[in-house]
Amino acid sequence: MVSSAQYPPNSGSLAQASEQEKRKRLDAMVRLWQSETQRQYERGDHAAFVSAMGLDEYRYSVWLRFPEWERSAVVAQVMALREVRSDEQESQPALFSAWKHEPLLKSMPDWKLHLPQETVFNISVRITPGGLGEGSKWAIVMPREMRARYRPGWPTQQEWVDWTRSFDWLAVSVGFIHMLLDTLEQ
Repeated sequence: MVSSAQYPPNSGSLAQASEQEKRKRLDAMVRLWQSETQRQYERGDHAAFVSAMGLDEYRYSVWLRFPEWERSAVVAQVMALREVRSDEQESQPALFSAWKHEPLLKSMPDWKLHLPQETVFNISVRITPGGLGEGSKWAIVMPREMRARYRPGWPTQQEWVDWTRSFDWLAVSVGFIHMLLDTLEQ
């Protein structure tokens, strides 16, 4: 168990890189992820994309990435459907990617214990805030790429679900949703 006084140790080939180098790499992760997702949306079936991201059932889809080489940072991508304007036939997703140092990660269990060969841990949080008398709902989703590469020794689906309940992914995700909403208001 990680104490709340320190992050799990940085690891991997970039663990000893300078703060400036790590910031450059985090910025690059954001740019690449943003452009990759935009291209995926633009060249594909829009309805299938919306469904794959969970936006057919949830208001926000937040993908979180935790690099092994900077354990105090999280890179996030938030997607939400915008309202349909009169000149559009279907709603367009709002897409926002960013990274930040997150103090809440001090209490995050060390994912490297469960996935020692991975260099980045991905998790998806899907959220529908409550309103108009409805309660909020949210779900943690095991990324598809983890299932395809499943190896002996990795947590089973039930162990993964149990482990994900041990951290407040929702609190980390909501901070990035607020960042998206702030950019949409500008």
